[in-house]
Amino acid sequence: LNSIGIQSAGGIGRVVADWIKSGHAPMDLWEVDVRRQMPFQANRAYLRDRVSESLGLLYATHWPFQQYTTGRGLRRSPLHEQLKAANACFGESAGWERANWFAPEGTEPKYEYSYGRQNWFDHSAAEHRAAREGVALFDLTTFAKFRVEGADAAPVLGRVSANHVAGDAGRAVYTQWLNDRGGIEADLTVTRLAEDAFLVVTSGACQVRDFHWLKGHVQDHERCTVTDVTSGHAVIGIAGPKSRDLLAVLTPENLANDAFPFGASREVEFAMAMARMTRISYAGELGWEIMVPTEFAAHAYEAVVAAGRDFGMVHAGMHAMNSLRIEKAYRHWGHDISDEDTVLEAGLGFAVAWDKPGGFIGREALLTQREAGITRRLLQFLVTDPEPLLYHNEPIWRDGAIVGKVTSGMYGHTLGGAVGMGYVAVPDGGVAGIDGHAYEIEIAGVRYPARASLKPLYDPASSRLRG
Repeated sequence: LNSIGIQSAGGIGRVVADWIKSGHAPMDLWEVDVRRQMPFQANRAYLRDRVSESLGLLYATHWPFQQYTTGRGLRRSPLHEQLKAANACFGESAGWERANWFAPEGTEPKYEYSYGRQNWFDHSAAEHRAAREGVALFDLTTFAKFRVEGADAAPVLGRVSANHVAGDAGRAVYTQWLNDRGGIEADLTVTRLAEDAFLVVTSGACQVRDFHWLKGHVQDHERCTVTDVTSGHAVIGIAGPKSRDLLAVLTPENLANDAFPFGASREVEFAMAMARMTRISYAGELGWEIMVPTEFAAHAYEAVVAAGRDFGMVHAGMHAMNSLRIEKAYRHWGHDISDEDTVLEAGLGFAVAWDKPGGFIGREALLTQREAGITRRLLQFLVTDPEPLLYHNEPIWRDGAIVGKVTSGMYGHTLGGAVGMGYVAVPDGGVAGIDGHAYEIEIAGVRYPARASLKPLYDPASSRLRG
């Protein structure tokens, strides 16, 4: 608790008691939830090294995108050395070394922190544009991956998932896992592999949390096993309008839209390996995620890079992915959605199978909220002045009054300004007219006009993603 344990003792005692009594946290406590930590982070040598920053930086300047320098290099993708050779600048998430951006040849891949546009801004913008206009490669190995197997795997996942995930094999389904209050406990995809086997793919930062949630909802009599297979597979993301042409060089699989539609997931021959190709993309563009056993990762990567030369493929990092996803209004669990936010408030009702047999956890709470109407709604915002930046927690003004705050923000290089997400109070006119008002976002004490939208400001019909 960084020196405020005594001061916070009363509140801690109350929420822990409520948690024990009810079985769930009484509020969003993710920042102090033990499930946010990976098992290795109990290692005493690691703690001795990291505590110098986790406590030591408490009263230092909190720069945007600041990375820890202690306790680094522990979890490395099998592509780590290849990305390092490509001049990647790495950040850390859940112990993973992730390529956040790539420096051009002759430029040192090192952060220079500021509250303005940092030294990587233009490099990340080029990566962003490559994904929008050409083709880009992302290392997505840090995804957490669980196999769910057994005769009761389908009913278990059907009960836990708000969407219908127990359809035909070979389909990846986007869904949320909800608590009994309708709050979003997890945001992920479920792919049916066979009659009794499924693959769950979720955020690397939520690996422990989501595994714990799923295991906790397997009843004693149910024939269902859940296995964490995160370390067994690497994932290469290929995104952009040229991705189909590039990947067609590497697999005999027909990648045409009617033969391999959005959401399809198949085992295919890929270069000289076997891979699972899933047509999905967090970048909001035509793309595939290619999952291979870790021992084949280097080969698959080398094949993609070699084929990519003819298509102008570039390496892209997590900062570019963040700017791409926020332009498409894709939510990020832990920022835009949490266990206190419902799918109706978050605008994710399209991913709810309201009438599926057996229902799902949280259904009754959602039905009650749908009948009563929501009092807050997540919107996407574009600051019309191209200069300022958004990060998070900036106040949102509507018609001269504060009505919410930004949950996450990043510069939108295609939209031409800072883009943010944020919940706002629903006005008297209801949700339908919520974006028909004068909005401003306050940044460093200055209020900037902002365009608000219920739908994604970039490709609202998802024609690029599904084409």
